[in-house]
Amino acid sequence: MIYIPFFSRLSLTEYQGMLIAALFFIVEKFLRVFVVLFPIGYVVDAMPEWILSRLKVPQLTSANKEAELELLDDFRSFAEIMDFWDYPFEDHLVETRDGFVLGIHRITGPRKLSTAGTHGNDVGSQTEGGASQSSGRSGPKKPVVLFWHGFMLSSECFVCHPDWVNILPFRLAEAGYDVWLGNSRGNKYSYKHVKYAPSDARFWNFSIDEIANIDVPTTIAYILKETGVDSLTYIGFSQGTAQMFMALSRNRLLNQQVNHFIALAPASTPRGFHNSIVDYFIKATPHMLYLLFGRRKAMSLVYFWINILPRDLYVAALDFCVRLL
Repeated sequence: MIYIPFFSRLSLTEYQGMLIAALFFIVEKFLRVFVVLFPIGYVVDAMPEWILSRLKVPQLTSANKEAELELLDDFRSFAEIMDFWDYPFEDHLVETRDGFVLGIHRITGPRKLSTAGTHGNDVGSQTEGGASQSSGRSGPKKPVVLFWHGFMLSSECFVCHPDWVNILPFRLAEAGYDVWLGNSRGNKYSYKHVKYAPSDARFWNFSIDEIANIDVPTTIAYILKETGVDSLTYIGFSQGTAQMFMALSRNRLLNQQVNHFIALAPASTPRGFHNSIVDYFIKATPHMLYLLFGRRKAMSLVYFWINILPRDLYVAALDFCVRLL
C-alpha cells in the first residue's frame, strides 16, 4: 500500500470506525432533541419488544424497584444517605497547596441504635458513648481506611447500594475501622478553589497528575494528622486506583503512609491490550477530544441520558455498549 503522509497513520478499517464514531455523536445529538420534545415514557412504551429484549432490560420485582427508587433516586448527598442508615459522620475540608478545597467524609463509628433524629454531621460530633471523634487521639486508635472513587464519580458511589450488606464502608465501620471517603478536585464535593470560580477556565486547568501528586497525598496527610495513626489502608475504584499507582510510584513518603493498597477494578493498560481507533483519539489533537467529550464536564452526554432514561433502560443500554466494545 502506498504511504500517504498523515492519512496513512490509520488503515481503511480504522477510518471506517472513526466515521461510525462520528455518526454516533451526530445521532446522539438528534436523539437529545427528540427526547426533549417527546416524553421519554411514551417513547419507551412505543419501543418494539425485540429492542428491549436485545438490550436485555431487567425486569425488577415491585419490591426491589421500590427500594431502589427510595434509596437511589431521593437521596441527593452523602449526608442524606448517612442519615437514612443512621451512621454518625463528619464532613471535613482539605485545602491543597494549589488552592483547591477538597470535601472528604468520615464515618466515625457503627450504626447508631438510638432514636432517629439525632444525626451527626458536624466535625467533632458526639458518638453514642459521648466521646468526641474529631481527632481520634483519645483512647485506642482505630485502624484507618480511605476510600477513593473513580472517574466522574464521588464518595457517594461507595454507599449508594440499596442493600446494607453490600456497602463496604458500613461493614468496616461496624468492624471497628475509622472510615474516610475522599473526593477528587472538580466533583460535587470538591467544587471550590480559594482563588478561581468554576466558571473560570483556570479552575479546570488540571489533570490526573494533579490528583495523584497533590490531592491524594494531601488528603492522606490530613487524615493521618486527624487520627494520629502512622499509616492507613487505601481502597480505590477505577481511576481511584490509577491515581494511587501514580502517587506511589512518585512519592516515597506515601509508601510509608499507606500500609495496604486495595485496587478495585484497577485502571491500567495491560501490555498488548489496545484499540487503534481509541489510541488515535487519545493521541490526536486535544481539540478533537474536547469536541467529542466536552470541556469542564467530561462526557456531558452521560449526565443527560442518566437523568432522562428510566434506570432499567439506561443500565441495559450501558451493558449493551460494554458488550459491543
